[in-house]
Amino acid sequence: MKYNNPINPNCIDNLLGELWLNEDSLVLDVGCGNGELIKSVLEKFNCRAVVIEIDEREIAKAKENLEPYLDKVTFHNAAFKDVELPRGVFDACFSLGSTHAFGDVGEALDHALSDMKALIASNGAIVLGDAYWRKEPDKEYLLATGIDPLELRSNLQNIEVGNQLGLECAYVVHSSYQDWDTFESSFWLAAERELLLDPENIELLDKVKTRRHWKDAYLRWGRETMGFALYLFIHATPQSI
Repeated sequence: MKYNNPINPNCIDNLLGELWLNEDSLVLDVGCGNGELIKSVLEKFNCRAVVIEIDEREIAKAKENLEPYLDKVTFHNAAFKDVELPRGVFDACFSLGSTHAFGDVGEALDHALSDMKALIASNGAIVLGDAYWRKEPDKEYLLATGIDPLELRSNLQNIEVGNQLGLECAYVVHSSYQDWDTFESSFWLAAERELLLDPENIELLDKVKTRRHWKDAYLRWGRETMGFALYLFIHATPQSI
């Protein structure tokens, strides 16, 4: 997937088209990965951006990907907690699939929304992509994957976290089963293809075994259990609190 998460890229592009940004805007992306999302934002609005990514390889890819916009982007190769950011100045804060950057299991979502709320201007937007439980996970699924059941909440509970912080969820779109299949299958196929080309590589064999194990868990339980949604939060007006 273009943005390395199971939301259809067209849905993300459509949401970007709804944002009220311009060339004077300042945006933040926490866990920017290879910079593809911010690249789309800059192509559309020609604004300024701050990006944070703890993975050195990913930040290197982001710098390469954003080469035409280097004069507009400030890069931080660090953990979110280690970056000093001005409060109340960002016109949009993005975090797609990177909620873990804000805290430990059970509290990451709360911290993500509260931290980004403090960073956005009064008319700013928070665009968050996060997983949720479609239904209570089977014990076998949790054992097979090692996922902590407290790592995720329901879709409605995700939204209620924002409500409790004085945020209004003004836009939400969910990944479809087809989106999930495409996202997950891309990892399985990439690993299998690598091993086909280098069958004696022990590291690749271990990688394939891991992918096959995850694939089995996904097909048995995960597909019906875990969802992923794209949320847009704004400061709630007094009438909506």
